[in-house]
Amino acid sequence: MDATELRRYAEDMLGVPARLHDYQWEGVSFLYRNQAALLADEMGLGKTVQTAVALALTLSTRADMSRALIVAPAALKMNWMSELRKWAPSLTVRSLVGGVSEREAFYLLPIPVLVSSYEQIRQDGFDRIPANTFDIVILDEAQRIKNPNSATTLSCRLLPRKCSWALSATPLENDARDVASILSFLQPMQPFDMSARQLSARLSSIMLRRRKSEVRGELPPVIVQDLRLELAGPQRARYDELWTKRYETVSAGMGEAAIVLLATITQLKIICNFDSASGASTKLAALREICAGAGPDARILVFSQFVETLKWIADRLDLSCDLLTGSMSSRARQDAMERFKTAASPRVLFTSLRAGGVGLNLGEATHVVMYDRWWNPAVEMQAIYRAHRFTRETPLHVVRFTLTDTIEERIASILDAKERLFEDVVESTETTAQDFSVEELMHILEISIGDLDSLKKETEDDCNHGEDLGIS
Repeated sequence: MDATELRRYAEDMLGVPARLHDYQWEGVSFLYRNQAALLADEMGLGKTVQTAVALALTLSTRADMSRALIVAPAALKMNWMSELRKWAPSLTVRSLVGGVSEREAFYLLPIPVLVSSYEQIRQDGFDRIPANTFDIVILDEAQRIKNPNSATTLSCRLLPRKCSWALSATPLENDARDVASILSFLQPMQPFDMSARQLSARLSSIMLRRRKSEVRGELPPVIVQDLRLELAGPQRARYDELWTKRYETVSAGMGEAAIVLLATITQLKIICNFDSASGASTKLAALREICAGAGPDARILVFSQFVETLKWIADRLDLSCDLLTGSMSSRARQDAMERFKTAASPRVLFTSLRAGGVGLNLGEATHVVMYDRWWNPAVEMQAIYRAHRFTRETPLHVVRFTLTDTIEERIASILDAKERLFEDVVESTETTAQDFSVEELMHILEISIGDLDSLKKETEDDCNHGEDLGIS
């Protein structure tokens, strides 16, 4: 069946709501036709919706396909259950729960669609899932298996299946090997080690990627404002104090260079957000101005990589607000999102980039504020696109804070270079702090090897001078 025939059958026979766009039906057809497929649409274009409909069509029309497993981040299992009920009402779906023996029973029962977490599959994939259990295995946020040697990746590759689908808006985060690991799940018999050009060519045969600018010209725009701010008063004094001491701090721990460099940068990044001693925060003052000018109907998402920062702001912002973090239970997270969507406005939802930046639908937001920069521009865009969904009817206003004359400027320059790698491999077809090299971390702190060598020599000379004077 072509896309038109699939659409007619899904709406007439399977009860799929007639609200999908043409490009989404093309995505449904792409998945339906391919045994191995990577759906890599830009965030906000409805990958979950397309997959739900394609799955319903496949299980209802293919005699050799009767059971499917969806593997998703634990925080997104409830979202998958909700989206499947809405977009694939013909399917019987269950969430994988319980201990080892209970999960083994789930695998044996003839449940058409089972939704599991990566953590559950990491525990069960090696020896607890019988052969021929599933016909289709779907990996959501497939960049989770970018490390080819992790237990999670190996467990996913061992899953019994006839058909492999992967979903990811950011299949390549730092290195060409990221996407190679996903390809090893989709096409296990293909070679792993390939050049960027070879990867791009191989991706083109099994990947469908659309940008919003290509398929949804009528979608209201994202209006981005980069707001440059200046530190002042006690916050600037505290930052300068830590900055001046960075040589000594790093030199003292050069045995574990990357760890010490990263810890020093983290301290400086937190001071850029707020000074706990004085209560000063240039960014908080700017956020208050944004909230005051956003209007009575505003629903504002505020992202930070630091939960400590979010809690500190929430205690000082005079607006109704909720907190969304990775440590919360699924029910608590769902309740916080529901209040943000439906409770009286104006309202603010403070969320960590890791907790709120992946897989959630927060299209009711009118504004997004990036309080600080994450290590990965792809993760930042994921966070923004939580609010810029395909059902949106009004522009989305995004404000990104950057403090001048601080490490935030130098981090931004490195992230720009990281982003170009994604363009070279994926667009022709996620960065973490740990993926920054020691040289890059030293660049952020404006430290060179020569600086450290000089400092080490000065310290040794001081010690020797002390010994000459009889000081111990």
